[in-house]
Amino acid sequence: MEYRHTQVGYRALAVLLMLAAVIATIARSPTLFGVQCLLMVVSFAFVGSLTTAVNDQGVSVRFGPLGTFIRERFAFGDILTARAVRNSPAHGWGMRYIHRGRLWNVWGLDAVELQLKNGTRFRIGTDEPQALLNALRQSGVNV
Repeated sequence: MEYRHTQVGYRALAVLLMLAAVIATIARSPTLFGVQCLLMVVSFAFVGSLTTAVNDQGVSVRFGPLGTFIRERFAFGDILTARAVRNSPAHGWGMRYIHRGRLWNVWGLDAVELQLKNGTRFRIGTDEPQALLNALRQSGVNV
């Protein structure tokens, strides 16, 4: 089974741009707004999207089009189970440590949680959890 999906955090970027506009308006500084926008564009290049792939080698997850720096790979033999989960809004976006594991997310509350053999968990934020679970099931992961 070959699966590949990229979720882009356009809504997160829009929220951050609105927040930058509010801050710049309160500070009465167009320069501040420009600096904030530049920082957001650079950040978006690194963590603005999340690509998840399932192939014969396992599961890979990477942030951004420059995702060669921020990525994780899991062999199927390292995964005990996978299940759909709903994150708390307090988990936020980006890379987070959660109870007994990590969460990578660009937007939304839906995720697929991988229970790993080493006792940790890795949550993959996704806007299509069932498609990811189906790909994992077809690859032999216990779902």
